[in-house]
Amino acid sequence: MRSFHPFLAFAGLLLCMAAADAGTPRLTRMYPPGGQKGTTVEVEFTGKYLELPREVLFYEPGITLESIEMVESIPGPGGKSVPVEAGTRIRAKLKLAADCPLGAHGMRLRTASGLTEYHRFFVGPFATIEENEIITKSRNDKRETAMTVPANSTVLGKLNDATDVDMFRIEVKRGQRVSAEIEAARLGVERGIPDLHVAIYDADGKKLASADDSALFVQDPVLSIVADRDGAYFVELRHSMYNGAGDIYRLHVGTFSRPTGIYPAGGLAGEELKVRVLGDPKGPWDQTVRLPKTPGDFPFVAVTDGVSAPSPNRLRVSPFPNVLEVEPNDTPEAISSLAAATLPVAFNGIIDKPGDVDCFRFRAKKGEQFRFHAMAQAIGSPLDPVIWVKSATAKAGAAPQRVSDSRPNQLGFAPAGGLIRETHDPILEFTAPADGEFLLGIEDERGDGGSDYVYRIEVRPEENAVYTYIAPEPENQFQPQARQSIIVPAGNRSTVQVAVFTTSRPFTGEMELVGVNMPKGVTLHAPKLTPGLTRVPVVFEVAAGAIPQAALIDLVVRPIGSPTAGKEPVVSGYRQTVLMNAYGNNDYYLHAPIERLALAITEAAPFHVEVEEPKSALVQNGEMALKFKVVREKGFEGPVTVQMEWKPTGISTTTPVTVPAGQTEGTYLLGAARNATAAIHQVTLTAASGGARAGYSETGNRTYTATQPFKLTVAEPHIDAKIARLSIERGKTATLVCKLNHLQPFEGKAIATLARLPRGIELVETTREITAKDKEVTFTLRATPEALVGNYQGIVLDITVTDNGQAVRQLSGSGVLRVDAERGVAPKK
Repeated sequence: MRSFHPFLAFAGLLLCMAAADAGTPRLTRMYPPGGQKGTTVEVEFTGKYLELPREVLFYEPGITLESIEMVESIPGPGGKSVPVEAGTRIRAKLKLAADCPLGAHGMRLRTASGLTEYHRFFVGPFATIEENEIITKSRNDKRETAMTVPANSTVLGKLNDATDVDMFRIEVKRGQRVSAEIEAARLGVERGIPDLHVAIYDADGKKLASADDSALFVQDPVLSIVADRDGAYFVELRHSMYNGAGDIYRLHVGTFSRPTGIYPAGGLAGEELKVRVLGDPKGPWDQTVRLPKTPGDFPFVAVTDGVSAPSPNRLRVSPFPNVLEVEPNDTPEAISSLAAATLPVAFNGIIDKPGDVDCFRFRAKKGEQFRFHAMAQAIGSPLDPVIWVKSATAKAGAAPQRVSDSRPNQLGFAPAGGLIRETHDPILEFTAPADGEFLLGIEDERGDGGSDYVYRIEVRPEENAVYTYIAPEPENQFQPQARQSIIVPAGNRSTVQVAVFTTSRPFTGEMELVGVNMPKGVTLHAPKLTPGLTRVPVVFEVAAGAIPQAALIDLVVRPIGSPTAGKEPVVSGYRQTVLMNAYGNNDYYLHAPIERLALAITEAAPFHVEVEEPKSALVQNGEMALKFKVVREKGFEGPVTVQMEWKPTGISTTTPVTVPAGQTEGTYLLGAARNATAAIHQVTLTAASGGARAGYSETGNRTYTATQPFKLTVAEPHIDAKIARLSIERGKTATLVCKLNHLQPFEGKAIATLARLPRGIELVETTREITAKDKEVTFTLRATPEALVGNYQGIVLDITVTDNGQAVRQLSGSGVLRVDAERGVAPKK
């Protein structure tokens, strides 16, 4: 027998009351936004609703959490502690492994009530030094007051206002590099885009080089020169347009090499690849790297003189071999003696001068389908590629198949809005019209070229690829990541709208959604996916007593039965395009594509919601009232808002229904359009703590739960009515006849009335009873003196049928009524 402890009971009540006030945590800032590998970094997270922090969920290996705690006070004037607003700050110690990969590491905070937005922490190879302007409030905006920093270090700084200038001094030897790389736009601030300018000066104040953009990192510039003498050099940072304020940056400065290109830009999985490092002011040099056995992206870090670059270049790892360009290859005739490549393969080259064109030969058989993906922007190249394909035997002047861009879905980017630079990399879908040899060409759309205009064209057979993502809420530039993770209280359910997209071919046949690597106690309920259905409600259900935790899961689709009617298996996985910062007209510069869905089990919520599954069908051009119940735990009395977030095509709903504080029941109204598809749908209702949301500027501090999935049947109406045309004289009565065509039988008696009558027209008998055997129903109308003369359309028969104990309302017919003036009386104006 379990014993009862009054203190534990009281603690449970407190927990329930705390949960009533808890909601989705929000993370707006982390400081510092990066650190040196092999060290432990204390990071402060700032946001809202961050009470009861539990862990940091990392997307990449190399970082572990040592400790995490709430910040309750900060040092104030005179050494006194100043309290901070509850739930707004967390302090954590992050341990960065000695072999931690360089670059961006995605993470989310998990609190007792959920998961925050996705943010990125940047790992570099150098020790971090905080700008002295932050520490001492002294200016470092000119050479005389420049902050001296060791070579190969990272400065954590801030441009305080639009005209602020930060200057740093380093000592180098003649022949060494002076290199700078900025991380600012990449850090992902919540609003706006830091656009910084960097310049290098010698000891005499002569500007040696400057930049405010880069092909590698777009609005984060990089710069590198070779020192022509021993001594001091100065690196200057400022806003490029003198229009920013309060922007945090990480400046890597030193003697390292900052490559702007790597050639070739990839290789065969598992092989040892010799690459040429481009863009170094000392000239190109070679480095050898062992590629992983798994195809995909590979972060290549250039190392020279024992010093690594501060961040990686992107290489591609493919399951097929390379073909490297052989000059001259700028015309089809120049490569006529070269052997044609066998596909699949990756073609590699450099558009090394303005106006350059590179050509390759390949062979294919009639009907074979291949996908040519030219990668340049995706690997940080300045090339804006155009590719074309034509038969090797085509007549002179024959138009090739030519492509200059791609669509986000072709690249595996989930729809999200905003700007995606990779769409400048074209994808050409090719079907061989006959057996033979073909020509492939690539050039820059602007006619540009240069020594680091590297490209890689991966050619592979077309595949059936279907990817999943969380459909975003209506456009919301305040919180673009709202509800893009799964948060489920123990013993409860949560619903999200899961959408699917394909990279080329539409999927055929039925598919099922499957969760991979889900925590113990989590069950996924999802309807089948059918062709044309691209968004469905998915319910994640967690068993009572499940341990609160977080996990990164995959969400894949699998064919039901044989894979797509005998074609190759479906490639699938989760793909979310996370929007990191916004500007202007809700456009997003920084995107972070992630391939795992964050799921958190939280402590039990203080309420759950139940719904009565409809016992009858919602008929076309009809309405139905769903009854639901909010089950409250002791101590929770707050309002709860209920709505149906996913609706089948042709189904409309009422606005969200708020169950007032202390109440438990409500009704949710559904409507079906005349052309709604007759089918059985799986739907749910979502409940959120709090009243109806006024707008999208604030979505935090709400706990979401859901009903069990239930069936909603949409069917043909019971009756198709034909309403006879009628005229009526003002002050008189007339009989309106409605012919009834029974489409579905019903038992007992239905109640009929007329709706949408014009002003001044009254029903003598407000309702009529009809049965499944009646062929018509009549109504007596009275035209009062208030009726206005004229023709009125759209009068409908309003029928309520009781089906399996549930009232089902439908509208049918469309009648025309003419109102005439009394005889001998002038019409009323």
